[in-house]
Amino acid sequence: MAVAEPMTSSKRRFLFGFNVAVQSLLVLAVVIGVVWIAKRFNAQADWTSMGINSLSPRTEQMLRGLDQNIYITALFAKPDKERDKIQYKRWQELKDLMDLYQSVGGARVTTRIIEPNLDKAETDKLLERLKKLPIYRDEAQPHKEALEKQLPPLSEKISALASAELQQLEALQGSEPALARNRALNIIRNHWQKILQDSNEIPELLQELERAEVPRYGRAIKSVRDFLEATKLRAEDTAGWMTGEGLSVAGLTPDARTFFEESKTRYAEVLAEADSLLEATKDLKEVKLEEIHTELTRWQHGPPVLVESEKEARVVSNYELWQPPKDRHAPVGPDGDDRVFAGESAISSAILKLTQKDKAAVVFTRFGGTSPIKPDFSQMNFMNMRQMPTAPYQELAQILEQENFVTHDWDVSKEKTPPTVEGTTRSIYVVFPPEPPPRQNPMEPSPQQGITPADRQIILDAVNASGAAIFLAGYEQPAGPFGGPSGGYEYAEYLKSTWGIEVDSRYVAWRFTPNPQRPGWWAPAARDPILSTGGGPESPVRLTDHPITEPLQNDRAAFYAACPVRVSEAASRPAGLEVQVLAEVRDTQDVWALGDLMRVSEEIKRNQGCTRPSEDDVRAPFALAVAASDASGKKVVVFGSEQFMADNVAQASGFMQIGNALVIGQLYPANTDIFVNTLHWLTGESNRIALGPRGEVPRLTKLDEAWANRLPWLLLGIWPASALLVGMCVWFVRRR
Repeated sequence: MAVAEPMTSSKRRFLFGFNVAVQSLLVLAVVIGVVWIAKRFNAQADWTSMGINSLSPRTEQMLRGLDQNIYITALFAKPDKERDKIQYKRWQELKDLMDLYQSVGGARVTTRIIEPNLDKAETDKLLERLKKLPIYRDEAQPHKEALEKQLPPLSEKISALASAELQQLEALQGSEPALARNRALNIIRNHWQKILQDSNEIPELLQELERAEVPRYGRAIKSVRDFLEATKLRAEDTAGWMTGEGLSVAGLTPDARTFFEESKTRYAEVLAEADSLLEATKDLKEVKLEEIHTELTRWQHGPPVLVESEKEARVVSNYELWQPPKDRHAPVGPDGDDRVFAGESAISSAILKLTQKDKAAVVFTRFGGTSPIKPDFSQMNFMNMRQMPTAPYQELAQILEQENFVTHDWDVSKEKTPPTVEGTTRSIYVVFPPEPPPRQNPMEPSPQQGITPADRQIILDAVNASGAAIFLAGYEQPAGPFGGPSGGYEYAEYLKSTWGIEVDSRYVAWRFTPNPQRPGWWAPAARDPILSTGGGPESPVRLTDHPITEPLQNDRAAFYAACPVRVSEAASRPAGLEVQVLAEVRDTQDVWALGDLMRVSEEIKRNQGCTRPSEDDVRAPFALAVAASDASGKKVVVFGSEQFMADNVAQASGFMQIGNALVIGQLYPANTDIFVNTLHWLTGESNRIALGPRGEVPRLTKLDEAWANRLPWLLLGIWPASALLVGMCVWFVRRR
């Protein structure tokens, strides 16, 4: 048997030293390779837990699905970092965001920041590109027709008429004593002098159009219409005086009288042609290219972003990029900036509207009550103009508009026919519980009626015709002695018989915490009946793996005043249905649905803030939201919380930690995404289901330029040197 020869101390020192040197060289080589790759390919990685330095998954999916080229150009002069720190910070925010669009969009997306004062050649190229876009190339053709063909001959006739009238009036005043100092005739002379002056300026107007980098056809048409209307008014005023009061002037000669009497005939042809041109141009507004150019010229006061597709373009204003915080009482940031960067939402919305022309209408359907999406200005308090009226789902409607939906409000109590929303290809109905009839006045002979079976059927027929609907349910108070809520969900029978979904609005889900001193007794976890997700794997409320909610499982959502929603047994529901839960309360002791709030309230008063579940309560597990589809492709989604998407819940803000700082952000950002994803699922656009932008969560501060320049030296020099020093120390200790 061979015996290993013992290693000598010198050999051991050599091997240890050689090992340290090799490892140090390997570390150095790896670091150099990583730095070179990062610089060569502009590689970046976002290691923040919330992904706040990345584009949202929804934006990334949209960019990767583009079928045409997109150009994103910011007109933003780089400010001096020391003189204007806020503008420099905004410039950096926009630059970083545009780099992300370029990186994710690949060859389809081109981004650039232009300084208009320095990059005149680039702005000229941009304007030429805009002029060649199909939608703008021929848009001004009707304007050109009116300005270049119809206007010049009419202008010459008006000019000739004005010259002739002025000549004749001057002759009359010189030869007719009765008219020499007539005040009215002097006014008429001024009329024709002004008409002559304006008509002589028309050629200059046309020349100015030709010289402009973007011809202002809309503005020119407005000027021409103003000129024609003023000419008509002055000519008609003149003819009216001449054929009326003018004929009664004492001492008129026959020639003067004839001149006055024939005024209407002399003006008839010109006035008829002016009417014809006014009629032809009445619908000619400012062309889109002019609007875009006007907005771009405001770059010094508010740098905009121009987003172009292969067919048209849209301007994202500075106000859309940096918006006031949703919480009016939010403190100003440490840098003094009172605006929140919402660039991703604004730019992605512009891309979406340019590339996806098929729009769906989201019809908020109700019976009675006020509009959920439009403020009621009739209730405005004029004594307090700072407090403008708002609608409960107003911000949601604005978000849907950004997502390329068209919102509409339908009150079935006033309009019995489903609305046809212009510019949309289909409708999705968001059905609210009907407003209960007002409480009966005992002095009145009969109460007012609520929704009727016929009204309910109008809504259900519209839903069936559309094949896509969201039903909003929630806890409803029991009926009182003088009317009020009935305690029953109006669409419960329809949902159960048609979709196999059971809603019981008599119960409200509440979360409790156990009382450690009184086993079996529980205290409400909050004053309000609100259930939230995002508390980790042990959270009693969770979002499921359904396509609508799966991307949001690590995000935070809340359901307010929710009632239990159940899926009927397979044997009792219609055949061919696929029914899946979106959000549910797990099998837990912490949450149950209360059926008798009065009993619970009294029990809490008697037992030092504690209660316990009764046989009448609904114990977990139960669902909070359910989606269903049938064999024909029709789909519905039912939420057990009517208010989960209301602005006071979905847009609620509070403090959260980003890095080492506390900032104000959305408490339940997943609520809006759940609703938007639901709409995409209903329309069959599963590729757009994802986590959306988080507009009010600030990005981490960019490294100072000096530190950014030092970082490669830190990685390539100090780090390997430190590793080598540690290795030498180990080698020195081991050699002893």
